[in-house]
Amino acid sequence: MVPGESRQADIGISLPGAGESPVAPVYVRGEKVCSLKGEDMQARFHAMIEEFVQTTYGQASRGE
Repeated sequence: MVPGESRQADIGISLPGAGESPVAPVYVRGEKVCSLKGEDMQARFHAMIEEFVQTTYGQASRGE
């Protein structure tokens, strides 16, 4: 996603391109909430998605 698309998503990340600084801003409902960097970027973003889904949709989102 490019930053504009990330801002329009419920939760989105804008990954760096080739030659760019290895920092990925994260947006939740149009607001930048943080920037991820480092080897664990994928795991941290996945945890953010899980938390967002749980907070937004509750237990029903996991089929429970």
